[in-house]
Amino acid sequence: MPDETPSSAAPSAAPRALAAVFAHPDDETFSMGAALARYAAAGVVCTILCATDGDAGRNSDVAVSSRAELAAARRAELHAAARVLGVRDVWSLGLGDGELPRADADALTGEIVRFLRAQRPQVVVTFGPEGAPNAHRDHRAISRAATAAFFLAGLTTAFPDQLDDGLAPHAPARLYYASWEPPRLGGPIDVEAVPLTARLDARPWNAAKVRAFEAHRTQRSLRDRFVATALTDAECFALAAGVAQPVPVVDDLFAGLG
Repeated sequence: MPDETPSSAAPSAAPRALAAVFAHPDDETFSMGAALARYAAAGVVCTILCATDGDAGRNSDVAVSSRAELAAARRAELHAAARVLGVRDVWSLGLGDGELPRADADALTGEIVRFLRAQRPQVVVTFGPEGAPNAHRDHRAISRAATAAFFLAGLTTAFPDQLDDGLAPHAPARLYYASWEPPRLGGPIDVEAVPLTARLDARPWNAAKVRAFEAHRTQRSLRDRFVATALTDAECFALAAGVAQPVPVVDDLFAGLG
């Protein structure tokens, strides 16, 4: 007869999880490479959704014969960078680079909802509505879609076909936008961000961030920009929605979440 005595052991809590939603390969490294390395090293399950393969980007003297070949190279680079940072999983949608504003917004949102329901993160990070320091149109488009997906992923009536496929609704606790310090006169960044509410010390993880950038071989011509704008002492984020922070500016995206 099986033992029907209830176990006294408490069920193990699900590991913390963080999902990053970006437009191009290398966005993850520029925007939050240190944060991803930090959280992955601490046991947080980190995952990335990348909407395009960057097939309209630079190739930095890496020999490619077509946009399709560049897309394949950049997708492989993204996976290599993810391994450096300790990211568990990468989802690539393969949409057209530079074409996200013209993509089917509902379909794009639905794919992000699917990603969030599958990965079940507490914290989601994406670009702010200004589109990062370069105000790229794809960055602005992914911000809109990821923001909508954050709110829709927990609703049973949103994209119900996914529930028929076995996914369950999931409402993440917080949505953060990538942010930065206010621009200074003559500085490398002249675009204002949504004001930061989180400032994470990047210095212990910048070596990993550099290695991740180097994995993006086709983007090495951007090294000076990377050093000037992204290889900073802190990575900053702005709380966009969800559970309030315990203090106005935190040093941990999970602060107060238990």
